[in-house]
Amino acid sequence: MPLKIKLILLSLLPLLLVTISTSWISVYQSQTLRDKEVEIIRSSLIKSKESALKDSVDLAFDAIRHVYNNPNIEEQAAKQQVKHILSKLRYGKDGYFFVYYQDGTNLVHPIMPELEGQNLLHIQDENGDYLLEALLARAKSGGGFHQYLWQKPSTGETVPKLSYAQWLDKWNWMIGTGLYMEDVSVEVANLKDAVNKNIETTFFSLVVIVVISMAVIVVLTLAVNLHEHRIADRSLKELAHKTVMFQEDEKKHLARELHDGINQLLVSSKCHLELLGKKIEDPGQKQHLAHSQHSLMMAINEVRHISHKLRPSALDDIGLEAALTTLLQDFRAHSGIGVEVVFERQERKLPSEIATTLYRVAQESLTNIEKHSRAKTVNVILQQMGPMLQLIIRDDGVGFDASATLRKTGIGLRNMRERVEFIGGEFELASEPGFGTEITVLLQVDGFVYE
Repeated sequence: MPLKIKLILLSLLPLLLVTISTSWISVYQSQTLRDKEVEIIRSSLIKSKESALKDSVDLAFDAIRHVYNNPNIEEQAAKQQVKHILSKLRYGKDGYFFVYYQDGTNLVHPIMPELEGQNLLHIQDENGDYLLEALLARAKSGGGFHQYLWQKPSTGETVPKLSYAQWLDKWNWMIGTGLYMEDVSVEVANLKDAVNKNIETTFFSLVVIVVISMAVIVVLTLAVNLHEHRIADRSLKELAHKTVMFQEDEKKHLARELHDGINQLLVSSKCHLELLGKKIEDPGQKQHLAHSQHSLMMAINEVRHISHKLRPSALDDIGLEAALTTLLQDFRAHSGIGVEVVFERQERKLPSEIATTLYRVAQESLTNIEKHSRAKTVNVILQQMGPMLQLIIRDDGVGFDASATLRKTGIGLRNMRERVEFIGGEFELASEPGFGTEITVLLQVDGFVYE
């Protein structure tokens, strides 16, 4: 598993665990609090309804008291007057008063007058509740409330209804009224919906915050990982460049030792053999001496060749142009490919780092051209453009798919690019099948110390 994935998981897992635990606790507490609040409000609404009902019945008793307590009015006449008053009393949209005799006979029902005169003692609602028996019992015990299902006049729907009844002692009447409770149910349902929406909003906000936090953590982790990766990559490239330059110094030292040390000793030995050959008269000995001189000459040429391959002395002694000229002459000699050269540069000797980089790019490019291009001509251009130095190596060979080659192998090409980019240059490779290849190196030489 990649390190950045491990870092992201280590950052996100604790956050997810804490978030899930916190969310569950918050939602559970919110739901518990919602149920408590809804019950409190429901109880409060019912109590307010009960209070309104009791006040309404008290007002009804006040409305009939002057008749009920008047001894000058005959009882039958007083009953008729009280029935008439109660049948006309209204409050709200569906508020009315009903009257029942103690045996359950309906005396007043202004909304359903067809019930008047009927005994409804054993009437039941849809739930099987003997509502009239319950109301008579509440009224006889000093007044009380009872909830049941009843048809609402304005809509015709059967809805919960809360009634309050009091007892009229002298006539054994029960006077009562009721309020329909669906508005309480609607209000409680609306309250539940509002609280649920608040819970959902809180949960959604928490989820959004967590998602944003996770995104920030992922971005920061990736940024830190990318930053560390870039630092490591830069350090690795710097180490690789130092290693390459150290190898160049070692090659330079070894080439110098071969050229100035061993090669000079071999040349000196050859000279002594030539002097010795002038003093030897024996033909057999002269023949052995000639073979020795020939072998020694081959050794001298091999040492020179190895020394030049390691690092051409012209690169350090004369300059880049001279080293490239020798390199191109050798390339033309053993490859048979034509070479066209254009050097347009100031006479100043380039810094060793730049000269070495350009020489190695040219060397690697020519090696690739010889192996793969099947070219007939190679153009090498080294030119100065103000503070910029440009090297172009172009061939008319078969070309190739540059991006595919870089993805598959392209180690030499990548090494060239990294060498150039490390010293602040630009490396560009252009090639298409059938159209040859062109490598361009662009370097800003201002700021480098010339040798």
